Amino acid sequence: MNGTYDLVIVGMGFAGYSGAIYAARYGLKAVIVGEVFGGQTAEAHIVGNYPGFEEITGLELMQRVQNQTVKLGVTELYERVEGISKNSDQLFTVTLRNGETIKTRAILLTIGVTRKKLGVPGENEFYGKGVTYCATCDGYFYKGKDVAVIGGGDSAVTGALYLADICPTIHLLVRSDKFKAEQYWVDKVKAKPNIKIHFDTVVNSFEGVDTLEKLVVTSTEFSELPVQGAFIEIGHEPNKLFTDAIGVKTNQEGFIIVNEKQETSISGIYAAGDSTTASNKFAQLLTAGSEAIIAVEAITKELSR
Repeated sequence: MNGTYDLVIVGMGFAGYSGAIYAARYGLKAVIVGEVFGGQTAEAHIVGNYPGFEEITGLELMQRVQNQTVKLGVTELYERVEGISKNSDQLFTVTLRNGETIKTRAILLTIGVTRKKLGVPGENEFYGKGVTYCATCDGYFYKGKDVAVIGGGDSAVTGALYLADICPTIHLLVRSDKFKAEQYWVDKVKAKPNIKIHFDTVVNSFEGVDTLEKLVVTSTEFSELPVQGAFIEIGHEPNKLFTDAIGVKTNQEGFIIVNEKQETSISGIYAAGDSTTASNKFAQLLTAGSEAIIAVEAITKELSR
């Protein structure tokens, strides 16, 4: 890409676009780069805790934020970032998968997190053949089938609610003896007659011939559960490979360490959203967006010196 940018934002989720909006308003020449639009927010069936909307789909919310960003003149680039390096002239070079490079004065990482795996036999073998990690993304393919949702947090219960409208029976398998999800969602799940809740249930393996046929579990209720689909919704973890390659410092869990300005251990590289240690790691839309805005404000001040 021609010219030098003031800011390259890596990641096209809510934090990324929030940062892009403020970058435009502050007069920065910015580009937002990512392989997939929307991040986790776009996958959310319903967002019910964003001020101003009693309920809105995650995709619609992200599309609204995207439209606002584009109207402000921020460039979007759909490409995978392969590397980031700092040059002797204090500019950064962002290398893309297609071989192109971008020169920029500052970087904002809004790379989010990746979905956790159970790590049990059959999980990889039946991925895409009955095992998936996103109910709202893939639920349509299991319409009319009995399925299981594995997890006890917000993503699991909201995923089960989405599936309740298209699947005859949903088995919600919770590893512990209680939910971690917000009570609001728990109450809705309990009100759905076709969602069967099973506490203290651990999945040991996924089994079948060509496609998933059953789960082998440890439970006081049963040892095998016949299902045609299983949605693993057990949370997320940071992308350690990417952060290690860049060289920014992380904590033991792999979350990017940032200061009060959202700056990382490398001067000129900032980070915001679920991948950071900020906001007490309270991963919400509002905290992700706020971190990005704080970062852009700090970047603007630094670049104006």
